[in-house]
Amino acid sequence: MPNVLALLVANERPLINVDVTLLLNLGVWVALFFLLRATLWQPMLALIDAREAGTAGARGEAARLDAEAKTLKGSLDEQMASARSTAAKAREALRAEGARAEVELLGKAREEVNAAVEKQRADIAAQRAKLQGEVMALVPELAQGIAARVLRREVRS
Repeated sequence: MPNVLALLVANERPLINVDVTLLLNLGVWVALFFLLRATLWQPMLALIDAREAGTAGARGEAARLDAEAKTLKGSLDEQMASARSTAAKAREALRAEGARAEVELLGKAREEVNAAVEKQRADIAAQRAKLQGEVMALVPELAQGIAARVLRREVRS
């Protein structure tokens, strides 16, 4: 079998003929390589580099803006906490003032109501005394009238 392989290899033509066409093909390939590199690859590599630089710049800008936003958020949170604290103090002061005003107003109202009640009691006591005087003045006359009816005659005193 080794003889058959050697015989087959010896009878075949060579794959590459080394002559002028090989050198001409190599020259065309080298010229095509430099032409394509200058017209296609260099602009594409420049475009890729520019895109990467822009992306890196945008990432850097995004990181800077993110840090700035965090700083501003922290500042805003501080201001909000301060405003809430101030508002809570003001609310407590207003509540205390309202409670004090309520006590004061209730005290004045109680005094006015007590004064009105005392005045009414004094008026009622005066009216009672007046009515008692009038009734006491009418008692002898009423007693005479009642006695006359009970006895069915006129009683004179």
